[in-house]
Amino acid sequence: MNNNISYMVDGLIKSDPLSFKMIYKLYWKKLYHIAYNLLQSEQEAEDVVQDVFSSLWYRREHIHIKVGLENYLVRATKYTAFFYLKIRSKNQTIELKAPISYNDVQSKVEYEELETLISNLLDSLPSKTSRIFSLSRFEGLTYPQIAEETGLSVKSVEYHISVALKKFSKELVYTISVFLFIF
Repeated sequence: MNNNISYMVDGLIKSDPLSFKMIYKLYWKKLYHIAYNLLQSEQEAEDVVQDVFSSLWYRREHIHIKVGLENYLVRATKYTAFFYLKIRSKNQTIELKAPISYNDVQSKVEYEELETLISNLLDSLPSKTSRIFSLSRFEGLTYPQIAEETGLSVKSVEYHISVALKKFSKELVYTISVFLFIF
């Protein structure tokens, strides 16, 4: 199995869509369950998995996986889910269905560092982009609903969400890569 995974990662780095599809089919269900357990939301869990795989494809040519593909994807999923929890708590005052429990001090430190990163990323987005991203990801509005509420076209909404996801993906994947390289 390790040879197959190495083959798929090599194909991914070379922009082979079949390799990416194989990786997706192999890991999406596990990543979905991890995200769902943290977020207790089917839609957000699907969004997290989509964001992780989008980021993987977007950074495919520059990615260096030192800990194994599965470990890399699991950590990326957890960090992205924590990001969603942070945004949710920042934009809404809601009671989480399943509070986050820390298994050890290291997890708590990692979460706090991620909170700081997310706050900085949110603050660095233009206000319109931040609002549109929040409406999509945390209030569950569709692109047409967001377009109607903001008075923008659906294409403009897509653009703003794309800008936000690229920024988050780039920064989070970089941070995760540095973290995984150190540990």
